[in-house]
Amino acid sequence: MEKKIYNIYFQIIVLVFIIIFLFIIDKAVSYAEEVRGVTTDTIKIAAIGDQTGPVASIGIPIVEATRIFFRNINDQGGINGRKVKYLVEDDHYTIPGAISAFKKLIFKDKVLSILYCGGTGQVLALMRQIEKHKVPIIPVSLAEIMTTPLRPYIFTPSSSYDDGLKVLVDYIMKDLKAKSPKIAVVYPDNEFGKVGYRATEKYLKNYNLKVSSSAILAFGAIDASSQVLSLKRTKPNYILVHNGSGAIVAFLKSAKRFGFKSQFFGTFYVSCEDTMQIAGSASEGLIAVTPYGFWSDDLPGIIQMRKITKKYQPNTKPKLRNYVQGWVTSMICAEGLRRAGKNLTPDTLVKAYESFRNFKTGEISGPISYSIKNHKGGRTNKLVKTDVKNQRFISITGFREPVYK
Repeated sequence: MEKKIYNIYFQIIVLVFIIIFLFIIDKAVSYAEEVRGVTTDTIKIAAIGDQTGPVASIGIPIVEATRIFFRNINDQGGINGRKVKYLVEDDHYTIPGAISAFKKLIFKDKVLSILYCGGTGQVLALMRQIEKHKVPIIPVSLAEIMTTPLRPYIFTPSSSYDDGLKVLVDYIMKDLKAKSPKIAVVYPDNEFGKVGYRATEKYLKNYNLKVSSSAILAFGAIDASSQVLSLKRTKPNYILVHNGSGAIVAFLKSAKRFGFKSQFFGTFYVSCEDTMQIAGSASEGLIAVTPYGFWSDDLPGIIQMRKITKKYQPNTKPKLRNYVQGWVTSMICAEGLRRAGKNLTPDTLVKAYESFRNFKTGEISGPISYSIKNHKGGRTNKLVKTDVKNQRFISITGFREPVYK
């Protein structure tokens, strides 16, 4: 009799444990299904980038780098037991295109996170939706406004455009030891240009200097004769060109044609190899800043990037600097996904990013750090100089931060 009672109790206990176990498993499965873009074996991330529009030369290599990076990750087993599914939407570099792509990716494809998300204007137009739907973003734009004031779901992969301008001013004053120099600025009449101009104007005050002269040059300019002649009359020692690569090419060619001999410096979009490819000898002697290295650099992270890329593209040609930016962005995203662990949600991914302290990229960029109060990846840039003969940029400094905040 006692044995029979014992068996009944034992069966009841086993049944209770089975019910609890099934309940836990059910909750785990339900949880995974409830998190947008996350299942037990898959993570969905996406990119919104120009693939066919006016800045496709930036969007295509960035998106390509991420595709190859995560393909390699998946071939090694994925992240925390999950494979990464990567979706791409072309916004044609338009705000309506970015909004449409965002809606599709969030409401139809249900992705966890979006990289790039168009340019500065597109991200700003989507800001409320990004925060409302808790979408972690690593934009292609490095505008200071991406992270200042703090945006809870936006993390930039490196220093801002403004930081690059500051490093250029420091180089003129500290490295070149310029005495009372006349520094001019060339910029477009848009938010990108005006913010950069104001940042330069403010930063020069640290050296008791003012902008000596300036010229407005549209992003898509094909001739800069009037701007060059106007600046030539003011005789500046140094000229900071804060513009897109098309405008800098127009400016350099016009400067050569009119024999304008000042030292030219370029910001982020100038320090891409296509500047030399198009401007040719007119880019001789140009110095620029970049927060990233180049395909041709013999640095640990770059060597690894080339090795992985050639595994999937054996006959690949050298990639532009924009590809390197995509690679660094992908490294940050992957590390964040790893640190978030199995309990992956938009908020745990944000917390994972905020745990970065001097994250090393193998010298592809400076170390990357975030915190709950700062979502800008760093303040470092290095200066590079054109090697027109070999169509490459040569580093003339290591990564450095602005001297003044």
